[in-house]
Order: sequence, then structure tokens, then C-alpha cells
Amino acid sequence: MNTETKTNPEIEAQLDSLAAHCCEVLQGEASLSDDRCEQLIRSLLMSGFRNKKGMSIQTELDARVKDQCGERAMHRGGELSSMAAKIESKFDELARWETKNPADDTEDPKPANVSSATDA
Repeated sequence: MNTETKTNPEIEAQLDSLAAHCCEVLQGEASLSDDRCEQLIRSLLMSGFRNKKGMSIQTELDARVKDQCGERAMHRGGELSSMAAKIESKFDELARWETKNPADDTEDPKPANVSSATDA
């Protein structure tokens, strides 16, 4: 757990759940591509994790997985680093998608169909 940066209990619980999921992946009991991982990433984003300065999912997961999985994580450090980097990449992609604004190219809104453009 990162003691320098304070988070809320919801984010802490989500990070712990994501770390537990990573332990399951390291043990071959789960897959990184399953829905659980994406749900946890989305929950972190919605809880405001992105706004926490100085924190990265990769760093947080690395430390938490090592705490939770112990020896297994220590002996599979390369796999853990790769997994944490993939999760951070998914998180960044989701954050970009969620914050993307519609293009402001159009000057006026266009009618959806003919009947909404006329009095017919």
C-alpha cells in the first residue's frame, strides 16, 4: 500500500481486489482477459483513481501482489511486471475513452431524419 498518497477506502478495496485477481492469474486460476479485471479497472476509474497524483496502477499492483502472493510473485517478477503494465495500459485506454469529447466540428446540430427537419 502506498502510504505517501492518501486514497479513499473504496479505491483501496478495489486495488486490493485487483491485486488478488493478479495473484489468481499468477496461479493459473484466472485470466487477465476476463470480465473481472475490466470491471475492477472501470471501478477504479469511476472512483477517481486517475486523479490521485503520484500513483500508478503498475506500482500499486506490483507492491500489493507481492504482499498478497508472497513467494509466487517474487519468483515470477517478470510476469507480474508485464501483467501490471498491461493493466495500466487498459486503465489508460479506458480513461481516454471515458473522457473523450464528441468532435466540435459541426456548426449546427443536424436533424436525425426528414420528419424532424420538417413540419411533416
